[in-house]
Order: sequence, then structure tokens, then C-alpha cells
Amino acid sequence: ERDYGAEPEGVAEKETVMEMEVSSPQFLAGFKCAPAAEGDAYMRATILGDMASDILLGESSPLYQRLYEQGLINPSFGGAYEMMPGVAYLYAGGDSKDPKAVAEAILDEAQRLAAEGVDGDYYKRIVNANFGAALRELNAFESIAVSMAEGRFQGYDPYRFPEIYDDITAEDVRAFLRENFTRAHMALSVIAPKEG
Repeated sequence: ERDYGAEPEGVAEKETVMEMEVSSPQFLAGFKCAPAAEGDAYMRATILGDMASDILLGESSPLYQRLYEQGLINPSFGGAYEMMPGVAYLYAGGDSKDPKAVAEAILDEAQRLAAEGVDGDYYKRIVNANFGAALRELNAFESIAVSMAEGRFQGYDPYRFPEIYDDITAEDVRAFLRENFTRAHMALSVIAPKEG
């Protein structure tokens, strides 16, 4: 058994800003999530995190459309969910003239979705898109090898993903958003243009 140490629950630093030779501010907002145990719980957490990320931050999401129309983001904006031994996090970032406003909008939209729920048709589209992407990965040798190795190391059968998709509900996504997209779990890192 490897000991990766104990990860503290809170974030190490709430906000960092560094000036560099960039034309416009770039940012990453990270949200620290509870890591999943091994086995099916690990695979379920990965699928749930990916779906929540797409629902909140994907190019077809209401948040993305609103921020894009307001000129706060451009096509560089994106996000994803990642897990490693003992840690899990969701991040969003890209170029923005006002990174703090984008981070606040992400928090607000996550809490709105957690309170009101996700539109049923939109939820089904995201589930179908993610499930379809998982199916397409079965056509790529590299993807199969990676999923088999990860499944072996994390103690789950990667080919049981259809059962996991069937088990996840819109309420699970709401709970994920409610629990993880909070100010206490957020850290913001900004690279600002150097002045002068």
C-alpha cells in the first residue's frame, strides 16, 4: 500500500495573482472535492464529476453562453474533473478580462442549479453525450489500455460503465454541485498582464 499522506480538507491558498508577459488575464478556478474510495465508487465519482463539469461549464451550458455573450470568456474557456490518489478537484479556466467575475458566476450558477435542479432535456443530452463518448473510446486501443490499467489499479471493472450511468440521477448531480462548488472549496489563480 502506498501512503500518499493525508490531504487537508480546505484549500491551501484562496487566491494568487502573478504578473507575467501576457496580453490578457488568464485564470484557473479550482474546486477541491472529496476523493472517492477505490472500486465502483471511484468510477462513479469520475463519471459524476465529468457530468457535473459538462452541465455547469460545457459549451452548451447556460453559464458558458451567458459569460461568452457578456465578453467575459472566449473559446479558451473550459473545465474538467480530475482524481488522483487521495485528491479530487474540478477546475475551470481560460482567458478573461475579469477572472473574479467569472469565478463568482461559476459559484452562483452552481448554487442555482443545486437549488433549482437541471433542466430535464439538457440533463439527458449531457448524459447521452458523455455515454456516447465512453462508447467511442472503445474504438481506440490506447483508451482501452488506459481504462483497463486504471480500473485494475483502482479496483473496478471499466466495462461496467453502462451500469454506473444508469445509476446516476439528476439529484446526484445537484448534490455534487451543492457540496463541491462552494467558496470554502475554491481557489483562484490569476496571471495578470505586467504593467508598465
